[in-house]
Amino acid sequence: MSKKPYRELPGAKPLVQNNTLVLIAYLPRYFSAEECHRIVKLADTETTHDGRIGRGIDNQIRKSEVSYVNPTENSQWVFDKLEHILLDLNEDYRFDLNGFREGFQVAKYTAPGGHYAWHNDIGTGDFSTRKLSMSVQLSEASDYEGGELEFADSTAPAPKEIGSLIVFPSYLPHRVHPVTRGVRTSMVSWIAGPAFR
Repeated sequence: MSKKPYRELPGAKPLVQNNTLVLIAYLPRYFSAEECHRIVKLADTETTHDGRIGRGIDNQIRKSEVSYVNPTENSQWVFDKLEHILLDLNEDYRFDLNGFREGFQVAKYTAPGGHYAWHNDIGTGDFSTRKLSMSVQLSEASDYEGGELEFADSTAPAPKEIGSLIVFPSYLPHRVHPVTRGVRTSMVSWIAGPAFR
């Protein structure tokens, strides 16, 4: 009689594979160019913050400017449009979701050197409820060079087409390469749920 390579907990349920746990979904031009400009204008009415994370030049994790937009009468259409597609995509992810617990963030990565080093979106406190992350390209690809959004273990960076939506589990490591020319503008948001179990 051979031994199992792991110790099973009393009352444990059978293991079921779910290969979508690392799925990165890409929807080209989910937002029109006009809608992207509307989102940027919404962010421009909010306070801009230094998005820098880390201490000192050599330990800088993120270099950008960010604005936060919460749901209001003027911005609700953005959340409605995101929710519609996220509920559809979640039929594959099968995450337990509650809804948006944060607004969306518009980030501007400016040359030279605007970037976001390797990180994931789930963390402690309020960040611990993030389940699905989403990023929308708000700039035209010709507006900047560099600034590629890249995922760990992915063979290619995400496309740069304006209005494109990228959805991924919040625990997937990703980064934004340094911008070498122009400004890369993107929107990010997160949909939350109970603790993973």
